[in-house]
Amino acid sequence: MRMFIARWYVRPVSRTSTAGTAVVIALITLAAVSGCGSHSAATDAAGRLPSQTSGAQTSSPSAASPPGATGSTGSAAATGATATSPTASGSATTSKPSAPSSAAKTTPSKAPSSAAAGAANPPSGAWPNASNTGVTPGTKLVAKSGEINVNTDGAVIQNIDLVGDIRVEANNVTIRNVRVTAPHGGDRSDWGILQWVGYHGLTVENVEIVGNPDTELREGIMDPGGVVNVHHCNIHGISKHGIDTTQGVISDNYIHDPYWFTAADGELDSVRISGSPDPGTSLLIQHNTLIDVNTVNGAISMFETDGGQPTRVTIDGNYFATWGFSIYAGGASAPTSYIVVKNNVFANKYKDGYMPVTEWNAHGTGNVWTSNTWEDGKPALVTK
Repeated sequence: MRMFIARWYVRPVSRTSTAGTAVVIALITLAAVSGCGSHSAATDAAGRLPSQTSGAQTSSPSAASPPGATGSTGSAAATGATATSPTASGSATTSKPSAPSSAAKTTPSKAPSSAAAGAANPPSGAWPNASNTGVTPGTKLVAKSGEINVNTDGAVIQNIDLVGDIRVEANNVTIRNVRVTAPHGGDRSDWGILQWVGYHGLTVENVEIVGNPDTELREGIMDPGGVVNVHHCNIHGISKHGIDTTQGVISDNYIHDPYWFTAADGELDSVRISGSPDPGTSLLIQHNTLIDVNTVNGAISMFETDGGQPTRVTIDGNYFATWGFSIYAGGASAPTSYIVVKNNVFANKYKDGYMPVTEWNAHGTGNVWTSNTWEDGKPALVTK
């Protein structure tokens, strides 16, 4: 059984204002420079997985769509065009990242090479992979470093090759055609993109988030705030959670090949769900490729947090290739509810004793496991 000794979950309780004489920018709009969004060579591993079948195509979730979760589950409208100014006032500032933690630096016990536990390339065909996620090919990016702090409602941040992180303290922000890379040489970087507490409506599309072996990048996209929508992103080299949220839409992403850092307590999840969504919202995880054949942690994990049990989560039409449990479902007797798992495909690459799901409450109100298959088309059933 999978055991979690500690859980790291950020719930900020205060906001820090930008100090100094930072340049006020109503919107980040950048001129074109040479260089386009390429994808990491970490995906080049032996082996081939199957093309997508029609059975894995998406359908509407049984739970109500969350208000504000407006991102399409089809193709993203990321063209690389120059953004227009938002109507609301505010600013987006860039500043030097805070100093790294004074804790002793740790190094990963193994690099995210797919050769470690049987090798897995992203699936061919229409499944998300390095060729159809991340920065749109041909997009010209401008190099920047440090932290981008977005304070403008409706702002669009795009066409940036950033070494650092993005902190969103505004509503309905869009981040597209951006590469975010963790800085080298530090102890740890807590997130690539953060939507701060009290804000909602963040859309992240056609973005690549890149961890590295000498700076622990704990969270690719972290959302202790409101609804977040993540589409067509390539997230890799993370040490803890690829995406951490309870509400919104996560669709058409390629989340893969994490780094293992001892300091991260072994909590490696492509998607982490901590607690329950806000009233009237839900979480849809649809048509993603989730690959981790290096560790025995989950691709999608659900946990009770601050008294909130996971609920209104639909996991529909995803491809899982994992060495450990693909889904940690919150507890066999925990009061989880309306957890719908359907139309998913599981690669048979598990370490002995592991399987597609653990801690599944088959008797929870509205919990459904249906139409899930192995990659050879045979039914993938819940094991009692």
